[in-house]
Amino acid sequence: MSDRETASILRIRIEKLYRICKFFDDNVDDEWDLIEGEHFEWVRKDVKKRQFYEAGAVALAKYLQEVETQGFLASLVDDVLEAFTHRRKRIRRHLVRRQVSIEFSSLNDASLTPDLVFLERPKIIRILRTNGKGLNASIKRIQNNDSLEGQEQLKPGKHFDVIENNQYWSQVGIVGLAQDMSQNHGKRSRASRKAWTDTVFEEIEDAIQEQRKYLESSESRIKKAMEKAKRIADNTCQVSLQKRTASRPFDLHVHHLFDRSSRPDLADVLDNLLVMHCEIHRGFHRWHGSESCEPKDLIEYLFHAEGDKFETKQNIRNLDALVIKLERIQSFFESHYHMP
Repeated sequence: MSDRETASILRIRIEKLYRICKFFDDNVDDEWDLIEGEHFEWVRKDVKKRQFYEAGAVALAKYLQEVETQGFLASLVDDVLEAFTHRRKRIRRHLVRRQVSIEFSSLNDASLTPDLVFLERPKIIRILRTNGKGLNASIKRIQNNDSLEGQEQLKPGKHFDVIENNQYWSQVGIVGLAQDMSQNHGKRSRASRKAWTDTVFEEIEDAIQEQRKYLESSESRIKKAMEKAKRIADNTCQVSLQKRTASRPFDLHVHHLFDRSSRPDLADVLDNLLVMHCEIHRGFHRWHGSESCEPKDLIEYLFHAEGDKFETKQNIRNLDALVIKLERIQSFFESHYHMP
């Protein structure tokens, strides 16, 4: 946890948090101690900035409860532990929704009816964090045991479907599977396993419906983002700096640096859009082919195929700035997948 989140959980100011840390550090012979790697990690050791593990926050809470307040905050440790429970649940909700956004990143990833979204079996396995054997066992339990309280048997067209010999599951079907897995997790299963399937049971229907709404509105959002990119460019190619005028009425295209098919999460992000002369845009895609593209591909194209565009000092400076921008976008977004 960050220092600010830790201070918030402990209900103290961040300045007081660090005063207590200094007390722990300065008094090595007393019972109060914070151990690096167990209670905290350094963020910046030169200024003593830290991030904390839950164990560290509990140690601080015990000190506050027993020493600072002489027992006045008798329930502080229990309150901190309760806060951790809510924090873990909040994180699990976020992770379930993130997994849905990854598995259902395009309308082409699913089979849709007016009310249901059917996702292919491998996606369901990843959402439930199980395997084929675990999924089959859950299906068998539900279908062979009609006495499960409040749980109906799985029905084609509602809970699951078979499309071109592939098994698909709807959000209603995932709810049933998650409920069964939570009720029948083995004694050797970790508590975190049940906590995950409980969260899937609670969140999956809303998560899938919200993702569907987001994807169905994507074309409108992308169009608005592209129009805004063109307004910002002010009729100028951001690669060659050539301005569109009455005497040179060329078309301006908006290029997706990370293409829409591989990174739909960036399709309406302005930083991922570059306005360019239509001939440069067409030339890049002829040169690159039909594969997914990234900013690094455009850098390579500009150096190898568009060198004549960068002969003046102004254009050379623009190329240098553009390459720096593209490299930063490549570095930031290649490992950063945004969950809507």
